[in-house]
Amino acid sequence: MAMRLGTIKKYLRHQSIMQRKSTFANAFASALAPFDEYSPEAAAEAIRDLGQDPEDDLVCAYCGQPAATWDHVFNRVIGGEFSGHGHRVRNLVPSCRTCNERKGQKSWREWLRVLAPSDEETRVAHFERFLSKVAIAPFTFDDMKHQAHDELTRYLEIRAEVFRLMKEADDLATIIRSPASAPKQPV
Repeated sequence: MAMRLGTIKKYLRHQSIMQRKSTFANAFASALAPFDEYSPEAAAEAIRDLGQDPEDDLVCAYCGQPAATWDHVFNRVIGGEFSGHGHRVRNLVPSCRTCNERKGQKSWREWLRVLAPSDEETRVAHFERFLSKVAIAPFTFDDMKHQAHDELTRYLEIRAEVFRLMKEADDLATIIRSPASAPKQPV
């Protein structure tokens, strides 16, 4: 895709640390998220269940374009909180960057309906086969509270403090930037 002149506009505006809050929320959720140890056999089986050959270049499970990344079928963060889903072989599908970025909080079914690929029924069948073999239920906040209540409470306090400090830094940046942002008068 070629770049157009108008794309400069997104850079010519105020940038805020708090605009990246979701990135930090994801980082905190990722640290809590359960994960699978890598198993070539399990990964290959999962890819086959998506209708792909693990020995070939992978394609996006949603649209069929060349894959460039992995998408979490079930988001790790919902509403700024850890969802209980993690980095599991049966929660990661090959994805193009466009689908990974635009799917957002939509379910895989919703995203396929939005895309409406010509082979949507086949893709749905692949996802259903892929997800039918999920062996482990999500690990929820309630589970964590029962196992490590004090540690989880402190973890959430630290996260809140990080966000408070980010907001404070944004406020300070506004003050610091004020004289620098004023247009210079010609001499």
